[in-house]
Amino acid sequence: MGSSTLTLDQIWSATFFFAGKWHLDLKRNQSRDVLRALLYKLFVPRGGSLFHRHARCSHAALAEHLSLSREWVCTLLGRLQSTGWIQSSAPRLPNGRQEISLFKPGKMLKRLLVLLLRSNQRSQKHRVNTSSQKLPTKEQTEKNKSFLANLIADLGQKMSLKKERTG
Repeated sequence: MGSSTLTLDQIWSATFFFAGKWHLDLKRNQSRDVLRALLYKLFVPRGGSLFHRHARCSHAALAEHLSLSREWVCTLLGRLQSTGWIQSSAPRLPNGRQEISLFKPGKMLKRLLVLLLRSNQRSQKHRVNTSSQKLPTKEQTEKNKSFLANLIADLGQKMSLKKERTG
């Protein structure tokens, strides 16, 4: 996974946490469940930039997916839109009916994505195996072996001198 790739699980977890932290009115209701369902619709089936994706979905389909009433889903979507987590539009058709809603990431969701991408890039730079921890060259290996042999010889001499003094 590259440094600019986010998994859906990372986005879900962070969204669930920060939606409740940044907006206390979203902490103890089903708004985060609606947001999670929209995240799936926004991010899973499409490629391209996370910031410019969109998904078409009716309120009734979301309600059925979440086992909630359509009216309650409309209320929850209004909360998510007013707090900036999503943007939605549903233009009127010439016959007066409403078009299916088009959902896009809002400014708070984009803020979270930037936060995650920066965090992901930062963590990729501090890998366990840095370039300084590569395998030693043949020269370095021979130098280390001779150093070790000299060290063992010096320690042997010191030990034999110590035995002579005490004995």
